[in-house]
Amino acid sequence: MMGPHHKNEFGRARPLQLLILMIVRNEKKYGYEILKELRDTFGDMWEPQTGTVYPVIKKLQNRGLLDSEMIDDKEYYWLTEKGKEFLSKILPEVGYIVFMAAKFMTIVTKTMDEFGVEVSKMEDPYETTEDEKLSHLKEVRSHMESELQRINEKINKIEGK
Repeated sequence: MMGPHHKNEFGRARPLQLLILMIVRNEKKYGYEILKELRDTFGDMWEPQTGTVYPVIKKLQNRGLLDSEMIDDKEYYWLTEKGKEFLSKILPEVGYIVFMAAKFMTIVTKTMDEFGVEVSKMEDPYETTEDEKLSHLKEVRSHMESELQRINEKINKIEGK
């Protein structure tokens, strides 16, 4: 099984690099579309800036993972064949990390329950309401459960069950 220290012939990718590659995996997008999708996805948790995103895009281009062209005064980006191959090689590693995070969350949640730690007692650096905290935690749980189910289905398929 591949662990988080697996290295492939393409090297490593930082989380923002992976996010950008995945955002443009199916279609050409110009810089602001990439930035907006990141902002929409992370909401108030993180607001990436152009000064962060564009240099990462340039690094991905320099590695040959993204290509671009100007269309109507906008520079559009897309995955190269090398970028697609890179994603296909690194996604199992990312899946492993997500799987481990889900297991971690399961233990943390059980421990919080056992110690009587409620969502309302957790510090929130983003100053959200209790209902927003609860809603966010439920959303995270739902995503994790869905991902675990998908991973278990793949495992069962591989094992022939």
